[in-house]
Amino acid sequence: MCGALAPGEVIREMALEDLDEVIEIEQLSFVSPWTRRLFEETLGSSISTSFVVKRGGLTVGYIILYSVESEAHILNIAVHPEYRRKGYGASLINHVVDHFKARRVTEFFLEVREGNTGAISLYSRYGFEKIGKRKKYYTETNEDAVVMRLSLPG
Repeated sequence: MCGALAPGEVIREMALEDLDEVIEIEQLSFVSPWTRRLFEETLGSSISTSFVVKRGGLTVGYIILYSVESEAHILNIAVHPEYRRKGYGASLINHVVDHFKARRVTEFFLEVREGNTGAISLYSRYGFEKIGKRKKYYTETNEDAVVMRLSLPG
């Protein structure tokens, strides 16, 4: 898998002080962005794990997952528009797969807008497979979601 970070770039756990930059990325990335309160609640959840990718101290992307036993669900992943197609999304995926593999997670799930072909292509490169569809999952646009799963040897 690709997605190696350059010098001066790091992936670390998300903290409350990252939220201003994370929320900016969220608002630039999604039709219905998460609220600050939702980010705060997720950060405080015992089943949540969140990471940011930093470039010279600037947050350029993030990923948020819930995990229970052998399953992890990617809730949210985004990269700032100015830093897309530079490997940051791939780096985040690599990081969480390695992180959770060490914790015996063998399956990852996510939903992605059916029209988001760039994201679907990225996830497919990492072994995610389409396993279903949720009709009108995105209520603000009535767009369907593609459900994808990555299964690791257990």
